[in-house]
Amino acid sequence: MDLTSFEPTRTLPGLLLDRANREPDAVALRYWRDGVMQTITWRTYRDRVQDLALGLIAHGVRHGDRVAVMSSARPEWVFAALAVQSVGGVVIGVYPTNSPAEIEQLLVHSEAVAFIGETPTELSKVAKVAAHTPKLRLVVGIDATPPELPKVIRGTPWEALCEEGTQYADDSADPLSELVAGGSLDDAAVLFYTSGSTGAPKGVTHSHRTLQHAVQTFVGLYPQLHRHEHDAVGFLPLAHVAPALVSVFAPLLSRLVVTYCRIGDYEDVLRSVRPTAVLWPPRFYEKIAGELIAQTEVWPRLRRYAYGAAMWVGRRVAERRWSHRRPSVPLRIAYAAALRWVFLPLRATVGMDRIRVAYTASAAMPESVIAIWQIWGLDLRENYGLTETGGCPIAHFDQPFPRPGFIGREFPDPRFQVKVADDGEMLIRAPLLFDGYWRNPAETEAVFQDGWFRTGDLMERTPHGDIRLIGRKKDVIITRGGKTINPQPIETRLKESSLINEAIVVGDARKYLTVLLEPSTTADARSAEVLAERLRAEVARVNADLARVEQLKDFRVLPRSLQVERGERTANGKIKRNAVVNSFATLIDDMYGANDDAAIANHVRSRPN
Repeated sequence: MDLTSFEPTRTLPGLLLDRANREPDAVALRYWRDGVMQTITWRTYRDRVQDLALGLIAHGVRHGDRVAVMSSARPEWVFAALAVQSVGGVVIGVYPTNSPAEIEQLLVHSEAVAFIGETPTELSKVAKVAAHTPKLRLVVGIDATPPELPKVIRGTPWEALCEEGTQYADDSADPLSELVAGGSLDDAAVLFYTSGSTGAPKGVTHSHRTLQHAVQTFVGLYPQLHRHEHDAVGFLPLAHVAPALVSVFAPLLSRLVVTYCRIGDYEDVLRSVRPTAVLWPPRFYEKIAGELIAQTEVWPRLRRYAYGAAMWVGRRVAERRWSHRRPSVPLRIAYAAALRWVFLPLRATVGMDRIRVAYTASAAMPESVIAIWQIWGLDLRENYGLTETGGCPIAHFDQPFPRPGFIGREFPDPRFQVKVADDGEMLIRAPLLFDGYWRNPAETEAVFQDGWFRTGDLMERTPHGDIRLIGRKKDVIITRGGKTINPQPIETRLKESSLINEAIVVGDARKYLTVLLEPSTTADARSAEVLAERLRAEVARVNADLARVEQLKDFRVLPRSLQVERGERTANGKIKRNAVVNSFATLIDDMYGANDDAAIANHVRSRPN
């Protein structure tokens, strides 16, 4: 792949056919099942896709039809995506955590004609709403037979559908090639639904062309992917754009081999696979870093002393890297020893010792988390992407060990451009941009300005060209005094504390800012009094660096974790601020005392003496 002038020539199923013809016996993917690693070749991959595609055709799925898939990360999700695209259809990812009401909304909006579910749980959810989805006519169960459905909807097990495809294939020597030949690069390929963190979910349409340009940027993160085999572990829901891009589509254009597993098995699989390529959201780096730090705290005394010395060396090396100064020879020698004898063995305990470059996206990463991984020798870099961009138009593409707090620069292809609008909003123009919101031309038109995509993110650029995000354009708080404040930088600073899992700053239309805190699992063991005192100190630490109008006047500890089921988190874990504010309104009101408006209203309503 020519990273600076790549242009797609085949649809995604066409790429599958090419790989199966060129290297039929090479490993295409792996999967972990019941503690055993299984392997699938490119020939088998193609055959599975062919059987499923023909089975879908036998049930009336045609070019342009939408098919929803609700499953954990597993090979069947991949086969389903390529099979749907082979018949010219559009695959829709559904999060396994979605409620029946959310599934109904998605199926109705997309007018999906078929639904593929993994377990009885997913299949029972769709059965509850099937009568209210007028276009649905086929439900397929991967690990179970679908329950009773309305008469107009056919239910069938996965294996039975594939068997029908096998019988259907007898009429042609190469039926999959004939199907794929009817596709176009500009056909819709995937419909990704946005998380709904700022409103109703929207269907983001990506074509075979835009997805391959998105893969172009992912390969740009790891240029060796095009030349040498690399390993990744796929455990995140493939309904989200980043895991789908990495685990489903990138292997078609690279040497990446993905091992799929259930999210509950990912720690064991990481240790078994020891991946070389990683693109995770921040919470996984945070979680694993916390586990590793806990390990070091129970090491024998001599080993703890060696770790402390290694950290002393690592911090100084990191500081010199961030300031673009080369460490001295003695410091480089000391760091090489620390890496070999302390940091790599520590990382090996979680299967992360083979990784040299890693990326994070989807949410703000606390700078301290990036710093600790860089000290430990992992070149962890932030990048930037949205559902609408598919890939990462901005990243530290060739900037090793960058200073935390920046997301890098534009992808080094002249077609990828970034500029700042007059109000500070980031605008992007690139060939990976989505084709539009599904059947919503008004929303599509609203986010484009003379060919530039309006990201909704506020940015600033340094004299050296590096880009830093400074908040969301819409995710702002306007206090009663008229001050506009971006809460995300404050929340990110708070989450640098090992005691805090989530921080939600509130204060819209209020006199001042306060914050709701969700303690981390590390903090759970502390008494309520001790925890409150420690959290108060963390709030004071952050307040010390804030302007007076940005300072947090009070805080409350959430009585429970934020939940997807209650609408407080999106399916991919993002906070839905308005929902949190509604859920904990009483707790928030308690931080502000008597409301001025309520006091005036009560005074007006009260009877004179």
